[in-house]
Amino acid sequence: MPEDFQLRGNQVTLRPIVQSDITDYERWNDPSSKAFQFDGPWYKNDNLSALIEHRKKKLSEGLKTPYRSLEIDTIKGKHIGWVNAYHNENDPHATAIGISINVDEHWGKGMGTEALTLWIDYLFREMNLIRIGFTTWQGNPMMLRVGEKLGFVEEARIRRSCLVKGQFYDRISMGILREEWGARKANLLVLDIPEEDST
Repeated sequence: MPEDFQLRGNQVTLRPIVQSDITDYERWNDPSSKAFQFDGPWYKNDNLSALIEHRKKKLSEGLKTPYRSLEIDTIKGKHIGWVNAYHNENDPHATAIGISINVDEHWGKGMGTEALTLWIDYLFREMNLIRIGFTTWQGNPMMLRVGEKLGFVEEARIRRSCLVKGQFYDRISMGILREEWGARKANLLVLDIPEEDST
């Protein structure tokens, strides 16, 4: 894929990581941000240090396609987060996705929904996947609503498995099948998804 590869929506653009993004990752390493409060807060990992080192390694080794992660920019070019895929070649149909919007002011504006729409469509188009899923928790109603809006269905609920600030919450897994996505994206008004990248 070309170096200027991008997936463009009405509010956001997805693109490969570049070296200057590392500075943003370092600035986002803030436990008081919404991303830290809602994105898997039951994990003991309370900083982005390991992720930053992983991103640096990927940059030094060279990016490979199909992409397993892309950066999220606003349509005006402001870097605000990333999407990723947890993919095992030996177990591809358990592929899961994640998203992080790391600039608080851009929450609640539909940017995450649009970014995931672009990302899911890319993964189904570029990889031979039957399904895509994600796992979140009962205390993240925003992610649950986004999943429902995009056609994901609850596939599993592990009760009282997340301990956050002394309180137990359910862990919730949601998924969507390739054919369900094909039917769903035709009805999505978030953006007009091109069949081919138009960069």
